[in-house]
Amino acid sequence: MAGFLEPLQEKRMQKHCVAEALGTFLYIYMSEACAVNSDTQGMVTNALGNGFTLAVLIYCFSGENGSGAKLNPAVSTGLRLTGRLDGTKYMWEIISQTVGAILGAICLRITIPGVNVTHQFVAMGGVSSGHPLSTFIWEFIMTAFVVYVVFATQVDKQTRHGSDLKITLPAPFAPLAVGLAVACGAFASVPYTGGAMNPLRAFAPALVFWNWKNIWVYVLATLLGGVAGAVVYENIFLEHQPPEEDGEANEASV
Repeated sequence: MAGFLEPLQEKRMQKHCVAEALGTFLYIYMSEACAVNSDTQGMVTNALGNGFTLAVLIYCFSGENGSGAKLNPAVSTGLRLTGRLDGTKYMWEIISQTVGAILGAICLRITIPGVNVTHQFVAMGGVSSGHPLSTFIWEFIMTAFVVYVVFATQVDKQTRHGSDLKITLPAPFAPLAVGLAVACGAFASVPYTGGAMNPLRAFAPALVFWNWKNIWVYVLATLLGGVAGAVVYENIFLEHQPPEEDGEANEASV
């Protein structure tokens, strides 16, 4: 236990955990609020609200004074299994993200009392209530897509094209690309699954509202989808950029 807690004595690690917890808190709070509002404002509110919220938070919590702004266990797990995130830091990221997500769900439940938002909070759509396989496939593909974009725009630091065509996405636009990926995933999957693309976006409200229906499908699909997106990009496009020797991802991602 002492060895596990030892990294928290470092100021940099403390900031890292606070950034992941605070960023995830804000994302869960605001993204689920967008889901609630979409009942009256339409799906565009949900999709664009989720995407722009994530993009802004990545801008805020990336860099040397942040954590790289993963804000999603699927992203952290993908980085860990490709050797781009240290094991101890990975565990503290998951803990920080989970605490932040639960607090975000609690805060939103308190601030909109008297409204039955269990359906939106658990990120369940029509298909999810009776077709867990369809839900799994949707969430797996959408999360793989999002994590693939993270690797393509934030992890990959070099051009991915041949010598005849030197085009790459400038780093300052990477958070916007990730946010748009979430928005695209939401436009595609919200009518069917609610568009979680993040295990905590389903788990945290499920805990707070104590509605566990099909949560295992969301958690498993998003984690495995994140791993798939990371592994595919790592093994096909990142041969020129091996993981750092200490196994830690670069936090100054933008």
